[in-house]
Amino acid sequence: MKINNKILSIPPYISTSWKNINSILVDQSGQLIILLHSNAKIIIPNLDKSIINVIFDAHAKYIENEEKQKQKTDAFPIPFKIGTEGLESLSANMQHNPAQSTAPDLPEELINKITSIVKVMGVEDPETMPKPEPNCNCVHCQIARAIRGIKKGEEDEEEISEEDLKFRLWDIKQKGEKLYLVTNPLDKKEEYNVFLGEPLGCTCGSKNCEHIRAVLNS
Repeated sequence: MKINNKILSIPPYISTSWKNINSILVDQSGQLIILLHSNAKIIIPNLDKSIINVIFDAHAKYIENEEKQKQKTDAFPIPFKIGTEGLESLSANMQHNPAQSTAPDLPEELINKITSIVKVMGVEDPETMPKPEPNCNCVHCQIARAIRGIKKGEEDEEEISEEDLKFRLWDIKQKGEKLYLVTNPLDKKEEYNVFLGEPLGCTCGSKNCEHIRAVLNS
């Protein structure tokens, strides 16, 4: 026997999800009667009263949760119409709204409905769909993430260039004609002036130092 927020399983009589159950009741003899949406009628005899109470409580909680989900879905209607305009209608009616940047997450049921519609419409490349804005949870951005398969926060990651991946030994800044300031990026107090004119030199005192080579290679 298994009774939770998703299924009702009482072998060998029934094992199904609550969404398939229309109503439950107890007849005058104390038998539990389960009516399914398919109009099937399941009679379960000899159940302890405490078990029957658990079943009724679980069914009531399921109905309450379904009603809450329905209210959420109704509060977030699909912001576009599906018709002959197809994807053009989808893109045209989805507008980024910064005023809704902290909006609550759309119900998963609604997100799944929208992504299913997009698939039916034959979208092969998600990149052709609207792009979500970083740090925004408006309806447009939530739907755009779902269509593109992006998890919340992933679009905030900046691309790292090849230049960023290079380990810098020295920061180099030109101060004047042929004059450069060479600074240790890990210790800003360590800095040197390099002059590439005549005579070639560095304030470190060497004419063949890594500071001069860094400037020449920059």
